[in-house]
Amino acid sequence: MTLVDFNMWMGEGGAWGYVDAPSSPLGTTRRLKYEPRQVLDECDRAGIDIACVIPLRQVEYADANRMIADECARHPGRLVGIAVHSPQREQGRLRKLITEEVRSMGLKGVRSDGPPTRELLDVAGDLDIPVIYYPEARGVAQSYHMIAGAYPGVSFILPHLGGYGGSWNVHLEAIDIARRYPNVHIDTSAISVPPYLEMASKELPPERLLFASCGPHLDVRVAMESMRLLGLPRTAHELAMGGNALRLLKLKAG
Repeated sequence: MTLVDFNMWMGEGGAWGYVDAPSSPLGTTRRLKYEPRQVLDECDRAGIDIACVIPLRQVEYADANRMIADECARHPGRLVGIAVHSPQREQGRLRKLITEEVRSMGLKGVRSDGPPTRELLDVAGDLDIPVIYYPEARGVAQSYHMIAGAYPGVSFILPHLGGYGGSWNVHLEAIDIARRYPNVHIDTSAISVPPYLEMASKELPPERLLFASCGPHLDVRVAMESMRLLGLPRTAHELAMGGNALRLLKLKAG
């Protein structure tokens, strides 16, 4: 079994999961820095084979995405890069940027920093790459009903079961959205109330769960233990811990 962590952070910038002041994209965000060696050491400590890495938050992302691509090229088979873009702050340039990052730089998906627009979703659909979106300032249902329904051919990943330290109603909304739309997947990182992860594992097909940790910001070993405690059947566990990620990112098992 190839173990894949679908959500690890690398580089220097703002923390994901913290709501920013509307007037300044990074105005109230915690500033962090994680070196590639920290990511790889965390993977080695936890037994992770492949880390899907995203840059930390920026005002604009071209340079940060290039850094991610360069580090993935230095560590083939260990690091897989996901681009990040802001549909609002980088409006009008997304098709050119994302196409180059996927076709020339080898990145495998895109995270939308802000509500995804047609500009971002159209290019993701054309390139057949998954879209990660965490609706920080809007409800899960409000954010996902429209995009998941309008773009059934795009695979969406909803981090943290809809809520980084979220409350019960957010997690229930996320489970309902994923049950309703077969193109919505759940990433299991930073879920502070394990019974809702257990509920998701029972109510959703195993093909819809993606193991993730938010490491090195959070401890990958704790995230792995949360998955072990679910007691999933072997096939379902293997899908969640790597098989689903390999399929979505079109990677071969190691």
